[in-house]
Parts: sequence; C-alpha cells; structure tokens
Amino acid sequence: MDDLFNEFPVSEELFEEPVQRPSCSVCARPLPVCVCHLITKELQVATKVIVLQHPAEQNRQLRTVPLLEASLEKDKCMVLVGKRFKNLEEILSVPTALLFPGKDATDCSEIIPGTYKQLICLDGTWPQARRLYQKNRQLHNIPKVMLNSPRKSVYLIHSQPTAHHLSTLESVARAIQEMEKLDGLEEKLIAPLKEMVRTQFRHGACAHSTQDEAKAIRKQQVKDGEAEKDFTIALQLDNFDYDSF
Repeated sequence: MDDLFNEFPVSEELFEEPVQRPSCSVCARPLPVCVCHLITKELQVATKVIVLQHPAEQNRQLRTVPLLEASLEKDKCMVLVGKRFKNLEEILSVPTALLFPGKDATDCSEIIPGTYKQLICLDGTWPQARRLYQKNRQLHNIPKVMLNSPRKSVYLIHSQPTAHHLSTLESVARAIQEMEKLDGLEEKLIAPLKEMVRTQFRHGACAHSTQDEAKAIRKQQVKDGEAEKDFTIALQLDNFDYDSF
C-alpha cells in the first residue's frame, strides 16, 4: 500500500495556507480598496466610546469598528475584546450609558448634552450582543439609551434583523450626534463605510435582504411549493443606483 501512494506523490503546495492580501493598518481593508482617504480623522467629541467586542468579530472581513477608531481621537475610543470583562467596575466609575434598546432605554435625542461622559456599545451580531449583555451583569446597572430613527442602514452588504438595525459605526455615529447635538457628525463618520459598500457593489456584491424580509420571502416560497430552494436571499433592487450610493 505504501508503494502505491509513493507512485502518486502529493505536492506540499496543495496544503499551503492561502496568501493573505496586505491590508491597511488603519481601516483594515485590503490595500487596493483602502478607504482612509475618506476618513475624517480626530473628530472632536465629548463622549468617550467604549466598544465591547465579541471575539468572533475579529474574523469578519467587513468590520466597521476600525473606521470608528480611525475617525475619533485616540483617547475617545477604546475597544475591548472578549465575552466577560472583569474591569468594567473601574470603567463605569464615571457617568456612562449603554447603547442598547429596551423599554427602559431613553431616546438619544432626549439626552441633555454632558449627561454622560462615556457610551458603551456592544459589537457583534445581535445574538452575540445579547449574550455580552447577559454575561456582564455590571451593564444591567447603568442607564440605557437607544436610537429611534427611521433612517435605514447603509451597510447593505450585511444582513440585518430589520431595515432599521444599524452597524456599530452607524449606531455610534447617530447616538453621539443626537446626544451632543453635533449636526453633520454622522455623515462624516459613515463616509468611509459608504465607500466600502460601493466597492463591494462594484465587485459584484448584492444588497442583502434583512432577516425579516428573508423570513417573509421564505414563507411565501413555502406557500408556493418552493420549499426546497436555497433561502439565502439577496435583494434585487431594480431602481437602486449603486454608483450614486
């Protein structure tokens, strides 16, 4: 048997790890599609943003937190990666709010500027964000703030639960703009995200449906007897002008 295998030598090249494209150290995008030229750096805000990031986010290719880090002053953005955070008590020693929806959350637009020195945001999928909240009990004892805006996400290359769920960058941008009454901040922060999405469109990406839309389509397909189809849904937006996005 050994002689048989020796007749068909296997090239070591078949087992080499794929070569990773060089990425920008700032925006974390591959160098050919770097979006740093659209980042407005050191935007001055009064609120310090603390991102509690689920470890799985580190493996995502299209992340928005690096864009947030690159835009704000260094002392105004902190990213902590993990599932449980032991040093939260020290962090929460100053007035802090948690950006998290709920019946006990206050609309960001109703916050008086200066009320909170820090804003905590949970970064991950919605199930991951909920688990981060559940596992870190200290977060249950601080005030919650939430967004109540009809604006839809520009992060169309990623499936969101509903049309009004926003990416981490968009959520923080809108929250700080409303809490500090800083007109125009949101557009400056999400400009590189828009370019990232435009680039994906130019390379053949489709605008993804939301999870609610996908469920509705699946329900209709089942009703029409098409239950065996692949239910990975991508919206075909007939009137969507990708170039002007």
